Amino acid sequence: MHDPRRRALVFLLGEHELLAAEAEEALAVAGPVLAEALARLDQAAAGHNLAACAEAAHGLKGNLLNLGLAELAQTAEHACAAARQGEIAPARRAAATLRQTLATLLPG
Repeated sequence: MHDPRRRALVFLLGEHELLAAEAEEALAVAGPVLAEALARLDQAAAGHNLAACAEAAHGLKGNLLNLGLAELAQTAEHACAAARQGEIAPARRAAATLRQTLATLLPG
């Protein structure tokens, strides 16, 4: 998979017609937002809170779609749907996969 940071930058420049500085600023804001959403998903999964898992995964999906990362949004959507059906394992896997895949976007 190509670098999600680069893909998001291209998306923001093209689809949203942002200037380069605006796109970089949007990514600087997106990183901590994604990190916080992943932390919420981790906490919800650790606490076996299915409703919170679904909510966190749904939020991640929206954030990822806003960055043009539709394939990653599908991972979050799968976790959301699974949590709504009583399955917690997909949320745990999604959090780990997304954290690794989004490393270039996440702070630190």
